[in-house]
Amino acid sequence: MGLKERREREKQARRESILSAARQLLHEKGINGASMNQIAKRAELGVATLYSYFKNKEDLFLVLQKEGLELLRQYLVESIDSISDPSEKLKRIAASYQEFSQKRKNYYYIINYFISTPEILFESGMKGKIDYQAEKALNIAEHIIQEGIKSKKFREVNTKRFGFMFWGMVHGLTQYRKLETTILKDDNYDDVFAYAIEEFVASLSA
Repeated sequence: MGLKERREREKQARRESILSAARQLLHEKGINGASMNQIAKRAELGVATLYSYFKNKEDLFLVLQKEGLELLRQYLVESIDSISDPSEKLKRIAASYQEFSQKRKNYYYIINYFISTPEILFESGMKGKIDYQAEKALNIAEHIIQEGIKSKKFREVNTKRFGFMFWGMVHGLTQYRKLETTILKDDNYDDVFAYAIEEFVASLSA
């Protein structure tokens, strides 16, 4: 192995060490509790070295956000692997999204943080990259609705808009879980969630 190749390997290994440390701190403390100094310390590197790989914490966590979105996409796709009915697919996708938000809380938190943060907080072009990464998961619902229309189980609708409406509702309802001990204390959160999804799916019936 030549000197150039060895240096490149060392550089990639150091980058992965940084990401590994960031993942650990993300799971332990969340995005707000993990500073660049803490990440550098966990990776056993100097802070200056850390900044030679990533411009700031957002730049570093953007990589983990991409990881989280891919994990979410895989989780959703696998959840409907054995389901053929489009109505049941949409219900399962909604339930799986909620499950992901609980089982992979820190990844869910970082996804939500980046998608909902105003563009002004990011460098030029970064918000667009984030949104396009999220679109891979968003497209799943759109494709299911297209399947339903093709099989005559769903009426003709604007699939892109209905897919967007679906995710807006699912994401919003997932955020409302924090209200289950206050505003929703006299109701059952899971029942409310299921009811909303049932109504949405029913609105698509041919």
